Amino acid sequence: MTTNKQRLTIYLSSTRELDDLVEAARRALPLEARGRVTRSTAVEAAVSLALAELRANGKQSALLDALVTLPRANDDG
Repeated sequence: MTTNKQRLTIYLSSTRELDDLVEAARRALPLEARGRVTRSTAVEAAVSLALAELRANGKQSALLDALVTLPRANDDG
C-alpha cells in the first residue's frame, strides 16, 4: 500500500461512470471494507489495470482503441 500520494486533477466529461464504478464496487464488498473504495482508489486501480492491459496486448490493446476513439473535449458535438 502506498502512503506517499500526490494530488492530481483530472477532467471528465461526466462523472457518472466513475460514480457508478465506485458504487458497484462498494456494494460488492462486505460493509466493513466499503469505505476503502473511493473515487481516488478506483482511478488508481483503473490506471494500473489499463497499463497492465496495454503492456500485455500492445497495439491490440482495448485501451489504445478507446484512447483514439473517445470524444475529445474540444470536438464539436
